[in-house]
Amino acid sequence: MYSAMRLKKRYIVFQVKTPQPINPKEINDGLGLFLIRFFGEYGYSKLAFKLLQYDEKTKQGLIRCDRSVLYELLGSLSLIESLKEKKARLIPLASSGTIKTLREKGFKFIKEKE
Repeated sequence: MYSAMRLKKRYIVFQVKTPQPINPKEINDGLGLFLIRFFGEYGYSKLAFKLLQYDEKTKQGLIRCDRSVLYELLGSLSLIESLKEKKARLIPLASSGTIKTLREKGFKFIKEKE
């Protein structure tokens, strides 16, 4: 594969504000449904969105997306009001091109490998 064909990734750390406990599957499913509804199927496919990690203790998670749609995804995360019929807000905290940089910024819940 040519390097020009490779996906140029960005990583987003987010915080979940919710009164109820929520697990990674509910976040992944709820976020996927919201993004499909918001962007449509074509726009969702351009996001190259993937929930990589979620720590239930700190309620922080890590998302990977395509570099060209970083700001669209950041904006749409702020609009979420519920996930899988549970009241929840997602607050983007930081974004970076590498996981190592996010760990250096103090997000210790992030594991080394995806």
